[in-house]
Amino acid sequence: MMKAIGNSRIVVLGEESHGDGATFLAKVRLIKFLHQKMGFDVLAWEAGLFNCQDMDTAVRNPEISIQKAMSRGIYPIWAASAQVQPLFEYARSAAHTSRPLEMIGFDHQFSGSGGPIIRWRDAMIAFIDKADPSILPQFLRSSLTDDSTIVFKAGTSPEDLRAIEAKWKALPAVLDNSRAKLEVVHGIRYARLMRRTADDAVISIEGLARFRESGGKFKSEDNNLRDRRMAENLIWLANERYKGRRIIVWAAAFHTLNDPSAIRLDADSDFSYHDVVTMGEVAHKSFGRRMYTICFTAANGLAGNPMGSQTVEFKTPEDGSLEDLWTNTGHQFSFLNLRILPATHWLRQPLAARLLQYSPIKTDWTRQVDAVVFTRDMFPSSTAPIAPTKAVSTF
Repeated sequence: MMKAIGNSRIVVLGEESHGDGATFLAKVRLIKFLHQKMGFDVLAWEAGLFNCQDMDTAVRNPEISIQKAMSRGIYPIWAASAQVQPLFEYARSAAHTSRPLEMIGFDHQFSGSGGPIIRWRDAMIAFIDKADPSILPQFLRSSLTDDSTIVFKAGTSPEDLRAIEAKWKALPAVLDNSRAKLEVVHGIRYARLMRRTADDAVISIEGLARFRESGGKFKSEDNNLRDRRMAENLIWLANERYKGRRIIVWAAAFHTLNDPSAIRLDADSDFSYHDVVTMGEVAHKSFGRRMYTICFTAANGLAGNPMGSQTVEFKTPEDGSLEDLWTNTGHQFSFLNLRILPATHWLRQPLAARLLQYSPIKTDWTRQVDAVVFTRDMFPSSTAPIAPTKAVSTF
């Protein structure tokens, strides 16, 4: 695996679903390996930019429990997982060494538990007021204070959300006009992160308004709004905030695809990848071979997250699928480097595999990812620890 990753600056880890306990344990071990052996020292989550920065601060504070620290940043699907928790224990153990594992988010959405938008609002107002309270116009101060409490309420209409969005669109310009003063008081690094979160907040409200207008139905243009912004944030992290450092990305496999429009589903499918743009596609255009994408799959078992979602029992892999071929090798765990395959290799032909929500999709997977990790037996992500010796191999 070390040879396969090589000099890549960014390693992307894409999970099949958000309920994959064995995959989470495998990710944790792989992240430790990348940190200890390959010089990766930034972990970027598919979660809020501000909220994960806040979480990273909490992880470094031994007076805050690991569970509370996790819940400040990442979504509950991960924060409640006993299979993810060892990663945070590891990050805390490395926090005050010469090479800590720094965590950040790249999503524009607010994430975490206990009012993540409120924590951002309070931090933003404090950020401005410490430099000069007069920077923030009263109409905007009032809107941030009052409207942030209703943004995520079920009864808030798309029209009300767009009215809030119209007010908050003034925030980026307010920060730009006082950039020098804010950077003197807070330092360039923090000031530029907070400036970026102002745009994220506006995009989040726009995305939520679209979601409610559609009645919760998937629309590619709405998905693309999020994925493009996630890519922009990741590119900013790599080129500016963490320039020269090596970054690990934790995300759902869907968001990591390099060429989603190349996937063709059956004619009777109610979903199409035709107009879909993913974070991976946009980021890949920027980073090229400096980004190495690893996805995961499994043949048997169960998947389900600690939030009470329905447990999914895997169907027997279809004949000739990637999972079927792997099962027939007798291997319990395996790593397949797709990047190095010759142009005429048979694995570059359409092949059924269950990398996306365990739905068998037949496509040329070498156009989507650089490698696949196979775990024969999956078990659900849960609040109860699972013995690592039963779940993952050594990388």
